[in-house]
Amino acid sequence: MGQASQNLGTRGENIAAWYLSRRGFRILKKHFTSRFGEIDIIAKDQDQTVFVEVKTRLKNLRGLPEQSIDFEKQRKLRKTIFAYISLNGVENFRIDVVTISPGSGPGKLRIRHHQAQFEPMDF
Repeated sequence: MGQASQNLGTRGENIAAWYLSRRGFRILKKHFTSRFGEIDIIAKDQDQTVFVEVKTRLKNLRGLPEQSIDFEKQRKLRKTIFAYISLNGVENFRIDVVTISPGSGPGKLRIRHHQAQFEPMDF
């Protein structure tokens, strides 16, 4: 991954963490990594642990950011989540997706939060 896309990803994750915090989520961890991959954000929504995948786009030329979460990405994400769960004894959880893309005007962002985007057991 190039430096520019890495910076864009980090900026997107910071925006997503701010957005979730404003909605009552408590951010537990950013950038959890295991040998399987990375989880962008781990948060608490009341009594539920939420694993959040963040997708950021500067332009909507290649479709919506959500469309970039293919089967392989989901598979890696699930393995990473189960690594976290086994280390931390989490039982009540869900997987959300937050996307950030250009908004309706200059300097505007469109943030979409998809709760329980896919089932954790759909392997």
